[in-house]
Amino acid sequence: MKFARFETNGWQSYAVVEGDQLRVIQGDIFGQHHFTDARYSIDQVKILPPTSPLSFWAVGLNYAAHVAHQVENLDAGFVSEAQVFRPWQKGVSCIIGQGETIVLPKESDYVHYEGELVIVIGKPARRITPEEAPNFILGYTCGNDVSSEGSWHDDPSNWRKKTSDTFGPVGPWIETDLDPQSVDIITRVNGKETDRGSTSGMTFSCYETVSRISEYVTLHPGDLVLTGAPGAVEGMKHGDVIEVEIPEIGVLRNPVVAE
Repeated sequence: MKFARFETNGWQSYAVVEGDQLRVIQGDIFGQHHFTDARYSIDQVKILPPTSPLSFWAVGLNYAAHVAHQVENLDAGFVSEAQVFRPWQKGVSCIIGQGETIVLPKESDYVHYEGELVIVIGKPARRITPEEAPNFILGYTCGNDVSSEGSWHDDPSNWRKKTSDTFGPVGPWIETDLDPQSVDIITRVNGKETDRGSTSGMTFSCYETVSRISEYVTLHPGDLVLTGAPGAVEGMKHGDVIEVEIPEIGVLRNPVVAE
């Protein structure tokens, strides 16, 4: 089942995706809700980011292929460090949805895409095991962990390079019926495929990730967790259109402009 969050004429709601239509949901998708008979065509509404999370998490260096692409002349010490669980928070203020514009800050000299699978938390989660984690996950969506490396790479924190405005595209909707252990993540720039990888290559699975974060931080319904880029990433420029596709979910599409 696919849950979409949408807006029309200033009114927002959740709906279930049925082909090219949205069937409106009354109630809370994280609690009691039911389907109504009201429907809208997808092309007649604005698709919003799938949730309004309290926290937006990410896991860095979660695929060996991505590490290999990012770092030249890997040594054993770095490879060992890359196996360390590296969660951090991406500011919720950077979240944008389907079709919204990624803005390249004028101060940054290099901004790249990172197509990723995103976990959507469904229930409050605190100190849960990996085996329990599926019961606390509502579903999954597509994400683009937009990052400015370049001259900002050595910043002591991620506040600029990871959480600048518009650096958190997510969507288009939540897929609840998905095995996250073996799905493809495909990234395209201007219609050309630039990266393809499988979640089977994760160092820390979705269930391990949720469990480890919950050891110290309570995850709340609607919270989002980026799970890492599977492979190559490249810089974006004004006029580009970035697509992140997970076939079982859909395509997240965002244009790029220079500030």
